[in-house]
Order: sequence, then structure tokens, then C-alpha cells
Amino acid sequence: MLKRAVSAALRSGFRSAPLPVMLVFTFLLGTLAGVSAGIQHATARDLLRADGAQRIVVSPLDSKGTVGQLNTEKLEMVRSVPGVEWAVGDYVSSIRSPEGSPLPRFSLATHSWGSYVPPPITSGSVADGLGLGQVVVPSRSQGVDFTRHLGRTLRFAYSSEAEDTSPPSPDEASSEDGAEQAADIPRKPPLVSETIELEIVATYDARWHADGPETAYLSPVTAAKLASAADGKTASLLRLTNGADRIGVMVEDSHDPEVVAERLREIGLGAFPLPLRERKMIATVDTWRYVALGGLLVGAALFGVFAARRNRAEEPLPRVAGVAAVSGLAVAVPATVLGMLGALALRAPMEAFLGLRIDWWMLVPSPVWILLGMLLPALVAAAGASVSRAGRRQRSA
Repeated sequence: MLKRAVSAALRSGFRSAPLPVMLVFTFLLGTLAGVSAGIQHATARDLLRADGAQRIVVSPLDSKGTVGQLNTEKLEMVRSVPGVEWAVGDYVSSIRSPEGSPLPRFSLATHSWGSYVPPPITSGSVADGLGLGQVVVPSRSQGVDFTRHLGRTLRFAYSSEAEDTSPPSPDEASSEDGAEQAADIPRKPPLVSETIELEIVATYDARWHADGPETAYLSPVTAAKLASAADGKTASLLRLTNGADRIGVMVEDSHDPEVVAERLREIGLGAFPLPLRERKMIATVDTWRYVALGGLLVGAALFGVFAARRNRAEEPLPRVAGVAAVSGLAVAVPATVLGMLGALALRAPMEAFLGLRIDWWMLVPSPVWILLGMLLPALVAAAGASVSRAGRRQRSA
């Protein structure tokens, strides 16, 4: 009898709004709970535990509050702030496979080691930072298995600004006005390819690209050398003029990163704790998770009310509440499971967006949220049916 009553309640419920609403929001709750768990696990493992909780990033953008370039003067200002353990300027460039290389063609962006959280090392080691001529690369990138070359010194190509020795064009040479105009207009010298030898001392998980995809890490000195070459300057002149693309700051354990970041902002630097983006994402996902929880409760309550109204008035209250509860449970359990599978389906897009490795088990919500998704619809539907039946009897009396 109960089975037939539940089946009838479900068939009738799918023809009305409350049951589909409850189904959708239960599915969303399971998905968002899994997504939130995945972000939190990946952030804790790859950012917070890798000393990210004590790191600050100083942005070069004036929209972030930075006044002027992140040059040598600004770098010294950062280092002089109380609570700063050390600060590293990031100088961005690129390296690639040189002409005639036996390796497949590849290109990697370069960043200064220490200007961001270190990536998860898969082979080799970086004990005390990188020395001159050392590089850390992805374990595999663009068809190249760099783990096979661990410990070896390879030749890489980089761009350097050549001296402009090109003669003026015939038209410019034959025209006094043209010659004057050519003298007034600065020419951008062409870029030529130079090579540098770098020792691969470590490789990291290729799925990590929180610092950008296809990234190689160099010592700050080597990174500045390559960046300055592409700009036609010496490394010291680059530091004095253009400055760094960002400054990575390590805060002493005894100081609060939020307090240190505020001190940096007071002197005209756009500084913020490093895991800020991930924290905002977690807060956003959690907000929508609670929205889904609210929609689930409303849908379940209305379903219970509708279920009570479909039953005869002489039906006992425990039976009415039991039918509503079992019907809610019959919908909530598969919807929660499907929601968890939905979170698993989002694993690859989440890894690509975050730049952090997410294992499948990280997307399994906590038991509390699983039980909430499965049991709350049943309990709230039973409560809705009970309240509706009690109100109906009170009106008839």
C-alpha cells in the first residue's frame, strides 16, 4: 500500500511544480557541495600548505592601487616594511627550442622562482631556490617529456633586441624631409634569437598552471637577464625603469599577512594575500550552495503540502507524513548522487580554470552535506504534509 501511495505521489508530483523544483535544487546542492570541496582541497594542498598562507602578491596595475613601476626603489620599499621576510621581483620572458634541436618545438613562458607559490615538484628538488643557469619545467609539455632530461643541461633559445644597423630606404635617402622624418621617428630594432644553457634541476606536475600554462621557472637574476634582452636593456636598467611584472612577498610567521598587505597599500602598492582569488571563489560557490539549500527546503515543503492535499481527509496523519517523507527520500537520494557525479564531470574544467590538480576524491562532499541533501527533503516534506493536514483539520473543525 505504501509503495503504491508513494508511486502515485511521485507521478502526481512530477505534474506539479514542487517536486521538479526539489529535484533540481537537490541536484545543484550535491554539485555545488562537491565543487566547493574540490576547490578547498586543491587550494589547501597546492597553495596554503606550500607556504601560500604567508605570501602576498604586489600587482603592477594602478587599478590595484600601485603608484608607478615596480622598480628597484619599490622593491627596496617592500623589503623595508616590518613583517616582510623577503621579496622577489618577477621578470617575465620566454624560452623555446632552438633551431636544430633534436627536441620537438616548444615554447615556455619564464617567471622568477620565488615570486609565487612553488609548483608541486614531481622529480628533482629545489632545496634553497634556483641558482644561475638552473630551470624548473613542467614534467611534460608540448610533446616533450622533460623528466627524461632531469639533471641535464640543455640549450634554449630566447629573444634579444638586435642593434639597428639597417640603412635608410632609397626614398628616405633621396628626400631631405624624409631623412628628417626618419631621424625623428625611433625605430624598433628587430628581435634576434640567442641561446642560453640551462640545467633542468626539477620538474613539476604539468596540470599545475596557477601561474599560467606552459611555464618555466628561473632564478630572478636569469629571469631578469632574459626579460631585459628582449627589451634591449641591461638587467640593472630594466630593474630601474620598467621594473618587475609583480613582486612576490613572503611574510614572517609571526606577522599577519593581512596587516602586512595593509602596510604595503599605505605606501602606494597594490598588495593582497595570495590565496585571495581562491577564497573569493569558495565564498561564491558557498553562497550558491546555500541558495540551492534554500530552494530545496522550499520545494520540499511545498511538495509535502501538495501531497497532504491529495490524500483523503480521513487518512491518518502518520501515513500522510510517511508517504511525503518516503517520496522525498526517493527523489533526494538519486538527485544527490547525480549532483556528486555532476561535480566529477566538472573536474577537468575546474583544473583548467584554477590551474590546480584536483583528484576525484576531492570532489566528494563532506558526509554532513551528503546527508543534508538526502534526508532534508524527506524531513521537510513530512513536516510540510503534517502542517498542511493540521491546518486542514483545524479549518474543518
